[in-house]
Amino acid sequence: MRLKPSPPPRPSPSAAPELAAGWYVALPSACLGRPRRLELFGRELVAWRDGAGRAAVLARYCPHLSADLALGKIVEGELRCRFHHWRFDATGACVDIPGVRRIPGGAHQRTYPVRERYGFVWVWYGGAEPMFPLPDFPALEAQRDRYTTYRFSHGTPASPRRILENAFDHYHFMTLHRVRSAGSLTLTMLADPADAAENGPPIATEAWLGARLEARALQLPRALSPIGLDGKDFALLVDGWTGGQRLTFFLDGEVVAKELLGITPISGSRTVFQGWSLVRRVGRPWLDALAHLGYRSQHLLGTREDLAIYRTAKEGTGTVPVKHDHGVLRFRKHYQTWVDRAEAAEQNRTVAP
Repeated sequence: MRLKPSPPPRPSPSAAPELAAGWYVALPSACLGRPRRLELFGRELVAWRDGAGRAAVLARYCPHLSADLALGKIVEGELRCRFHHWRFDATGACVDIPGVRRIPGGAHQRTYPVRERYGFVWVWYGGAEPMFPLPDFPALEAQRDRYTTYRFSHGTPASPRRILENAFDHYHFMTLHRVRSAGSLTLTMLADPADAAENGPPIATEAWLGARLEARALQLPRALSPIGLDGKDFALLVDGWTGGQRLTFFLDGEVVAKELLGITPISGSRTVFQGWSLVRRVGRPWLDALAHLGYRSQHLLGTREDLAIYRTAKEGTGTVPVKHDHGVLRFRKHYQTWVDRAEAAEQNRTVAP
């Protein structure tokens, strides 16, 4: 009896790029009341608020018999496991075990550094301590009355790197998004965080990357002309870190909109990008409403076009770059340095006593 040869193994899909160290959106602040299950960084976590209302994020399963801590409740500002009532504080330390005087040394949960700003809970990935502060975005704080605002949130199988590098891919604005102007769009990489001052105070230099995209004699959709969006010279100022970006849009040198983008890396095949869009008020309520609606419609259209690419694109480094890819290649090199930092920091945390 002759055996049929086994078919050759199917090639495994390309692995998604590793996750860089940085600040990431975990969830909207308004969603955090009672203990909540949270999937982030490919890990199962629990988010909750302590007695002072501060957000905390811990490993989800109790070190005793692995009960789900998201089933627990807050008692005297501490997270109490539903199963045997072990209690944990916001540092992850077990502070009380009913009927036990001496708490075992291993009764501790991994915690993640947390900051709460701009309506989101942000969590640090890449070791026990943040390597830089969460960047500022004044447009959502002291300057908020200058803008009408809305939130956005979109899920995709794309990696965080692919989403973030999109702003540095200036050529796709002309091809995928059909931006038309008298000449090609140009992308200039910035040399100093201070060059992006319109977006906010400088981001820590090592973590920062910025660029300015410009086009002359831009041809905007006719629907935007009645609301005053008919400028000739367009510019986009983008800067950010490995988990988010700040953007400002200009027409004829005037700010027309801003955006704060945050990344939520759920797993290797699921990412959410979410944040705020802010449209500059023009001074009359009806014009403000029209400008808001026009900008939001164009923003949604562009996002849907990007999502269609994200949905089916293969992760990889790309093997045939051309001159238009200089921004993407610069971003990928920068991002990889923070992937390396994250891996080293996570390894150090794993082996630390």
